Amino acid sequence: MQTDLRVLLTAEELWQYSLSHYPKIDTLLLELQDNYQLNINLFLLCGYAQQQGCAIDELQLAHLTSQCNDWQQQLIAPFRVLRRSLKASLSHEQYQSMLTMELALEKQQQQQLVLSLPELPTNNPEAQANILSCLIFSGVAIETLTEQQMTQLMLLNHSC
Repeated sequence: MQTDLRVLLTAEELWQYSLSHYPKIDTLLLELQDNYQLNINLFLLCGYAQQQGCAIDELQLAHLTSQCNDWQQQLIAPFRVLRRSLKASLSHEQYQSMLTMELALEKQQQQQLVLSLPELPTNNPEAQANILSCLIFSGVAIETLTEQQMTQLMLLNHSC
């Protein structure tokens, strides 16, 4: 009798996954963030879990989305607006400091997201739907994306 292996996703592995995968599709993710309020950290978490063979179910996705929205509205979005509004009046070093702080807030959000998940079974075929589920759950109008954009998003874990 085969027992299902379970894994606890870690914040450090998610962060490393993000550093590796985000640059591959950063322009597209920022566009989806601006147009549909896609939470990039949640998208990256879904991709990381998918890569690990762990499905994030609808209930978990709803909880994570709510958590993301709260964190986004209370901290990240206001800080981002402030950073963008001050860009012209800041020195390069000051602006970079603000970018570093925003990145620290993003990393903290990732830690909170991972801590919200229980141990998840691995080798779950439903994990292949994580990225698509995240996009749909986030309100991204899938039908407006080009075939190339969809391919970029869906094959994120298959690129080198």
